[in-house]
Amino acid sequence: MAYHLALRGARVTLVDVAEPGSGVTARAFSWINIAHTDPHAYQDLRQAAIGDWHRLEAELDGAVTVNWTGALSWDEDLGETERLVAHHAAAGYDVRLVTGSEISDLEPGLIAPPRIAAHAPGEGSVDPVVATRALCAAAREAGAVLRFGERVAGLMEAGGRVTGLALEDGEIAADIVVMAAGVGSADLVRGVGLDLPLRVSPATLVRMRTAGRLVRGIVCSPGFEIRQAGDTLMLSAAGYIDETPENGPMAIGRRVMEAVRSGVRGAQDIALIDAVPGWRPMPRDGAPLVGFMPGIGGLYLAVMHAGIILAPVIGRLAAAEILDGRSEDALQPCRPERFDL
Repeated sequence: MAYHLALRGARVTLVDVAEPGSGVTARAFSWINIAHTDPHAYQDLRQAAIGDWHRLEAELDGAVTVNWTGALSWDEDLGETERLVAHHAAAGYDVRLVTGSEISDLEPGLIAPPRIAAHAPGEGSVDPVVATRALCAAAREAGAVLRFGERVAGLMEAGGRVTGLALEDGEIAADIVVMAAGVGSADLVRGVGLDLPLRVSPATLVRMRTAGRLVRGIVCSPGFEIRQAGDTLMLSAAGYIDETPENGPMAIGRRVMEAVRSGVRGAQDIALIDAVPGWRPMPRDGAPLVGFMPGIGGLYLAVMHAGIILAPVIGRLAAAEILDGRSEDALQPCRPERFDL
């Protein structure tokens, strides 16, 4: 958001309690995907995001690099895999069913490949911390002021309008405040009488050390969801249960590691580095919350579960809405006013 607004010539101040990318961003699996979920109201946005990630790569001249490895996925019920592929292919997305020999060519390391799987060659992954820091640097070069290590205590309000940020030590006046604080957004807007339909959706990022590259692309199976983030680093996205010894993040990490050992050739010697939970925001109906908040002026919301996937397209469209005063049709399924706030 800061990058796109500053690039358009807006006077931008970005405030974060910590360094960029040090919160839930650093605990994201960062799979830029479309085909693994049921079609939904904001499907076109996710599809547009693929093109916008390519745009960012070109604009930032290599500072952001997406690993366009493609993704191979299947459900325990292969009929469900067939259904998802048919839905997405009918909508024009580049995904198709692949069979045994093709699967083995794509991922020769799979010990027991399924009979069929969905292959989305245009999907990929990104290092979310590197991308965030590159965007911050580009925003600064475009004139944005970056203030890290400063906590926002609340929103300033006058005459039914948000007028800036109250910090623990000082204030920042603003014509418009963009709230993009993930799960922290709910607490910040509650001070001006707004109740966001937002819950925490925790997940666990598991990091494992490998002797080499064991998979070529992103592999999402009933037993594990993995990708190589480097020659000797494998990432996995997993669920979150609680903090007990038997179900805490490290216990989940060990179970993921055993599943990978059982499913991927050469994985017997992998080692668990760590497993950390990330507190992701989840709007009540799953769709993003993007747009000017109803009932109060000067406050624009940008909070969503698929934040890394959608970041470049939301940044581009929201900047146009904020600076040009127009409503982008692609963002209509995301409007906050669909809820009684």
